[in-house]
Amino acid sequence: MKKQTIIAILFAATLTFLASCNSNPTADQYLQDGDHRKDVVQTMVHNQPYMTEMMNEMMNNDSCKRMMMANMMNDPNMMGMNMDNMMSMCKEDSTMCKMMMGKTMEMCDDDPAKCKMMMGSMESHPHVMKSMKGMCCGDNMK
Repeated sequence: MKKQTIIAILFAATLTFLASCNSNPTADQYLQDGDHRKDVVQTMVHNQPYMTEMMNEMMNNDSCKRMMMANMMNDPNMMGMNMDNMMSMCKEDSTMCKMMMGKTMEMCDDDPAKCKMMMGSMESHPHVMKSMKGMCCGDNMK
C-alpha cells in the first residue's frame, strides 16, 4: 500500500511538472517583461508585413487614431510632413482638395478660435487670398 501511495504521488508530481512546462504565457504575460516587449516592438517595426498588420489594427481602433493624431500634431516635423502631403494631394487631386477645404470650413464653423487663427495666418499671405478670390468667385467677392 505504501508503494502505491508513493507511486501515485510521484505520478501526480510528474504530471503537474509536465503540465507547468507546457503552459504558454499569454501575450499580456509575455509583454510584461520589458526585454520581451522591446524585442517584439523592434521586430514589428523592422518587418514590413508585421508593421503593415500592426498599422491596420491601429487604424481600426478609434483611440489609437486619436493618440496618433495628437502625437503628430505635437511633433513639428510630423506636422510639416503632414501639411506637405496634404498640399501635394491637393495639387494632384481636385476632389481631395475640395474635401480638405470643406473639412477646414467645418472646423471654422465649429471653433471660432481656430477660425480666427487661420484667418490671421492668411493675412500674411495676401497673394493667396487674392488668388483664392479670383479662383472661387472672380470679381464677385470683394
